[in-house]
Amino acid sequence: MHDLFGYKHIILMIVSFTAIIVGFILTRKLSYSKMLKGMLIIGVISEIIKVFYYIIQNENTLGGYLPKADLPFHLCSIQIIFLFVLFLAKSDKIKRIIMSFMIPSCLFGGIFAILIATYTSRNGLWILTLQYFGYHAAISVFALYLFRNLKLTIRDYINCLIFLGVIGMLSIYLNSVLYDGTNNVNFMYTVSPPEDNLPYLNKDDGWFAYILRYASLAVLLITLLYIKPIINNFRKPKVIIKEETDYVS
Repeated sequence: MHDLFGYKHIILMIVSFTAIIVGFILTRKLSYSKMLKGMLIIGVISEIIKVFYYIIQNENTLGGYLPKADLPFHLCSIQIIFLFVLFLAKSDKIKRIIMSFMIPSCLFGGIFAILIATYTSRNGLWILTLQYFGYHAAISVFALYLFRNLKLTIRDYINCLIFLGVIGMLSIYLNSVLYDGTNNVNFMYTVSPPEDNLPYLNKDDGWFAYILRYASLAVLLITLLYIKPIINNFRKPKVIIKEETDYVS
């Protein structure tokens, strides 16, 4: 069994973060349309691998059903849906709102997923390990690509926080609807922490204390990512008057 932060996990972390750095450099001059299409291909392939893997692994107990816990509603897997929205949407405003949330959620979600890798990603077949770490490295690169090419504003920051609140509430409802008597259904980790015995994200003081810590950490990380447009907004208050619709082209 390969434990969290065991030798195998450490090697996978090194490879993943190296891939993120290399990917960030290689995509520097890539056009937005090519980057988006590439991410869609990666996302679809990743989801297909995951779906077939978990159906086969649970065939004896579930037949041909995909386990509810493996539906694409986690913070990282739901990015595939957002990628399709970016690809299909005609409204620049909708694209802008989606991007404003994808930048921090892909970046921090991808990094934390690599750091706190799931048990199956560390101990499953090699193809699942490749899918898990490869996909999370890819969405991290995409977040860095958007961050480098998109001129963020205070409006993006506000939209991102609103989006976070909405998707957090939706995850609470979704987890309750799909709850089947086990602790496996935990989309967005609004039910419980991703791992037991974490130093900050734990339920030692109950669920409400946990969710407040979780939300506070999320807001803090988003704020740090948006610190430049926040500072610029206070320096140039008129920025908030101008409608910002530009996105990467």
